[in-house]
Amino acid sequence: MLSKLLLCAFTLSLLSLRAQVPPGIRSENITGDLIKKGYENIRVASRNDTLYIGLENRVWRWEPRAAAEVLKVVMPSADSGAVVSLTLLRTGIPVTTLVVSRKQYDNLLAGRVSAAGFTDSVVALLSDRGYRSSVARQHRANPSFNKVDVVIAPQVKFQFGNFTHPLEVQFNVAPAVQISFLKGMSLTAQVIFPVYNNLLSDPEGNTIRPGVVVLSQAFRLPYQFFTTVSAGYFTRNRYGVNGEVRKFLFNGKMGVGATLGYTGQVQLVEGMFTYTPVDVFTWFCDASWRFAAYDLTIRAGYGGFINGDRGWRVDVSRQFGEVSIGFFAMRTGGLVNGGFNFIVPLPPRRYGTKNHIRVRPASYVPWEYRAKGLPSYGRTFTTGSGTEELLFNLNPDDIRKQLGKQILNK
Repeated sequence: MLSKLLLCAFTLSLLSLRAQVPPGIRSENITGDLIKKGYENIRVASRNDTLYIGLENRVWRWEPRAAAEVLKVVMPSADSGAVVSLTLLRTGIPVTTLVVSRKQYDNLLAGRVSAAGFTDSVVALLSDRGYRSSVARQHRANPSFNKVDVVIAPQVKFQFGNFTHPLEVQFNVAPAVQISFLKGMSLTAQVIFPVYNNLLSDPEGNTIRPGVVVLSQAFRLPYQFFTTVSAGYFTRNRYGVNGEVRKFLFNGKMGVGATLGYTGQVQLVEGMFTYTPVDVFTWFCDASWRFAAYDLTIRAGYGGFINGDRGWRVDVSRQFGEVSIGFFAMRTGGLVNGGFNFIVPLPPRRYGTKNHIRVRPASYVPWEYRAKGLPSYGRTFTTGSGTEELLFNLNPDDIRKQLGKQILNK
């Protein structure tokens, strides 16, 4: 009798253990498969029929492509009734979450639904709620911290001159060391090597000099607030500190933000660094709206710039896949100015992640042209580590729209 009771107890314990494994999920090898593909900061958990995954992409140049490749890895581990909740991170900070059903994924591959029809079934949110509640406390596999990227970027400046110098050009190569130390904390240290320069207004362009050297800390706060604090040497020969906060509404379609900087000037003159005290406040407040159906963003803001002038700036930009083209107009210091800018990708689209230190080209090259180069009103600096860089390529609507096409793209 006692042996029968023990056997029944043992059987019930086995059944209870099996009940803890959610139906429709086979997650034993998911983490290992994602590590083999090069993804980092990986956390995996399952609840009921949902597989929760959080990870960081340092493999693919474009986040929609990275998300599509993740789904190709994890979907075979989920049955037809299961759902995958994928959260994409940046420097360890959860940013955007995608929710995709296995059934609709199979329908896309089988041709039963189009890429557009698949898009309608995908949920994309500028949210970390599922990540925080389901996987944030799980073990982090293959962390990205303390890994070094040496990123080599080209720099091009030009302006129209006079009859003697109708076109003045400066071309540099600027390698930068990028390291992420902790969640949200990163260091960028850049050196600029001149290749060609006949830009008369920039005589220091003929010397090897430091580029951006910045230590930055980013945070994600409740209610879709993102903030960054940076200290170091910025663009336009500015050094000091800079802080930014941005609030997103309507799932990332609307953004409202403010930037405040407190800087001085450092300049290389005849091989010697000269500097002024940190005594200049710069600030800028803006609001933006993204028309998701057209991949069009309008931004308008008012602020105070490096030279003490104040004024307005309005930007209109359109995104075409990985390429972004925009136009801007500004009125500051009594001067009306305008121009255009663009962002273009550089090959390759995929990077190796086997080595602790890797050398690769910059993912994208930004460039801006002003119709009036002088006087220098409306000038501001960049830190290379603000909220715009933190959320770059992670807009929920953009990833959702591109996801089906990237899954079908071999």
